[in-house]
Amino acid sequence: MTRVVIGLGFRAAASQASIAEVIAAARNAAAPAQATALAVPADKATHPPLIAAATAAALPCRAVSDAELRQAAGRVETNSPRVARARGVGSVCEAAALAAAGPAARLAVPRLISNDRQATAAVAIEELTP
Repeated sequence: MTRVVIGLGFRAAASQASIAEVIAAARNAAAPAQATALAVPADKATHPPLIAAATAAALPCRAVSDAELRQAAGRVETNSPRVARARGVGSVCEAAALAAAGPAARLAVPRLISNDRQATAAVAIEELTP
C-alpha cells in the first residue's frame, strides 16, 4: 500500500482556482501514483477556497500542526528564506506533504507554483508495508 499526499501552501488571498490549479499540477506530476489526501498547515485548514478546491478534487484534507511541519523541515528540497522566516520551514507545501505522508515519506514532486503565485503544492509518497 502507498500513501500519496499533496501538500499545499497558499497566501490568504489565494482563490479556489489557484489552489485547484496546483492540485491538478501535482496530480499530473505524480502520475501514475494517485493522491490519497491533501495536507495544509493547521491555521489554513478552514480557508473557504481550500475547502472548495478539496471538495472539487474529492480529496480529504489533513491539518498539519506547526510542530509537525518543523519535524519535516529537514526533508524539504526547496528553501525559501522568506518562508523560513515566516513559517520555520523552507517550503510549507513540501513540509506539509512529508509530515502527513509519514516519517519514511520521500518527496516525489517538489514545490510547484500556481501561475498567479498565490498557491504551491508538492507531493510526498510513503510505501506502507502490510
